[in-house]
Amino acid sequence: MGKVRAKAQNLDISNDELVAVAAAELNISSDNIEKENSELRKALEKTLFEKKENWKLALHGANILSDILDKMHAFKSQHEADTLAWHRNYRKQLADEREENLRLRNQIDDMKAAASRANDYLRQMRRYLTDHDELNELRIENISLRQQRRLWKRKALPLIPDDDSEWSDDDDLIDPEEKKRKLAEEMEKERKDKEGPGGGDAGASS
Repeated sequence: MGKVRAKAQNLDISNDELVAVAAAELNISSDNIEKENSELRKALEKTLFEKKENWKLALHGANILSDILDKMHAFKSQHEADTLAWHRNYRKQLADEREENLRLRNQIDDMKAAASRANDYLRQMRRYLTDHDELNELRIENISLRQQRRLWKRKALPLIPDDDSEWSDDDDLIDPEEKKRKLAEEMEKERKDKEGPGGGDAGASS
C-alpha cells in the first residue's frame, strides 16, 4: 500500500491506471514469491532428506559402535576368565609338582636312612663275627672248605671252561688264591699267543 500511495503522489495518472500498475506489480511480486516459495520448499525437502539420511547414518554408526563395545566387553570377560583359569591350572600344577618333589625327597631320605641302617647292621654283624672267635673260626673254615672243594672240582673237571654254568656257584666267593690262579692262567695264555704256533720250535733250534 505504501508503494501505491507513493506512485499516486509521484505519477500523474488516473485511478484505473494506478490500480492497473499496482496490480501488475502485485502479480510480479506474487510470481517472485511463488518462485521463492518453490525454491524454499525444494530446499526444505532436500534438507529433510539429508536429515533422514544423516539420521540413518548416525543410527548405523551407533549400532556399529554398540556392537564393537559389546564385543570388547565379551573379549574382556573371556580374557579375564581365561587368565583366571590359567592361573588356577598353573597354581594346581605347581602345587602337584611341589607335592611330587616332596614325596620324592622323602622317599630318597627313607632310602638313605634304610641304607644307613643296613650298613650299620652289616658293621654290627662284622664286629660281632670279629669279636666272637668261634664264629670267626667257622667263617675261616667255611672259606677254606669252599676253596678246597673248588680246587678239587676244577682238577676233576679240567675240560670244562671257566665261563661254564658249572662254576656259577663260585661267583659269590672268590678268594685271593683263586684270583692268583686266574691271573697266572691269563698271563700264560697271553705269552703263548705272543709266541705263536712256531715259537717253541724256534726257541729249541736256537
